[in-house]
Amino acid sequence: MAWSSSERKRRFNPGWARVRKIVLERDGYRCQWVRADTGLRCGLPAHEVDHRQRALNGVDDDRLSNLWALCPYHHKQKTAAESGEARRLKRERRREAEWYSHPAFRAV
Repeated sequence: MAWSSSERKRRFNPGWARVRKIVLERDGYRCQWVRADTGLRCGLPAHEVDHRQRALNGVDDDRLSNLWALCPYHHKQKTAAESGEARRLKRERRREAEWYSHPAFRAV
């Protein structure tokens, strides 16, 4: 989903711009993603801030310890992985709902 059409930006806390700046400065404007091949941080220039852990029940955890600076590549990779997982879970729930809608499960 494109950022321009995302509903997430409406959920940002009023101090997000300040928090974002703090995170970028704390991380030295460098990507904090740990590379699987080297075990080291990516270190490329970062201008994006993302949550380490996804929102629970639609509530974002904006504590500094849950935020990190990411380069565009790793931010996109992380978002794509999270989106894929969300789609998989949605499919599972739909299949389960279809299964339990079978007449054998209806109360008589």
